[in-house]
Amino acid sequence: MRDATSIQTLADCLHYMQVGDVDRAIALFPEEVREHFPKELRKIHLFHIEKNGLSINQIVALANTLTGEHLSATTIQNWTKREVRKIIGVPRVGKKYSLQQAAIIYLLDDLKHLFSLEETSSLLALIFNNPDRDEDDLISPIDFYRLYAEYAKSTSPIDLLDTRAKRSIEKMGHTHQNIVHVLKLCLYAHRVTTLELEAKHYLNRFI
Repeated sequence: MRDATSIQTLADCLHYMQVGDVDRAIALFPEEVREHFPKELRKIHLFHIEKNGLSINQIVALANTLTGEHLSATTIQNWTKREVRKIIGVPRVGKKYSLQQAAIIYLLDDLKHLFSLEETSSLLALIFNNPDRDEDDLISPIDFYRLYAEYAKSTSPIDLLDTRAKRSIEKMGHTHQNIVHVLKLCLYAHRVTTLELEAKHYLNRFI
């Protein structure tokens, strides 16, 4: 499970790559990584949103290198063959996935700790429609992931975030209430999992 800071870093990286500011995306990596990028990311400085996608191995390497987590390529491959395929979709840039699809994969990875794949798929389907195009989504996956990252850092009661979240969503040019509902459920999942991990860590100090 990624902490709030890691989620923010990953969200920022996807955003900068999306807008073509690859240098700022690269700057998010630790200095020792920038000097010796893993083989899957050695050509990241050449990434172009309209020409390039990300392979499953690159999606994994991007997340694991930035956050220190251990997302598995095998897990993603299994997801693309199961019920969540209707949310992820098929590779959209040749045999590779788009940045938007990568954002959905990272959301699935965060939510899997609390919700089943079926539940997660149904939840994300409330805001992401046809996986073969972006135009019909209520909010783009990257924008939603950035919103999730912003509020994952909050310690305020989630039930009280409605007004603030609505303002943030409106600033992005969106208004649909489903975005708030899905955001709050994602935050509940993140907070519950974080508390569970903290409890286990605390328990291990005494047994």
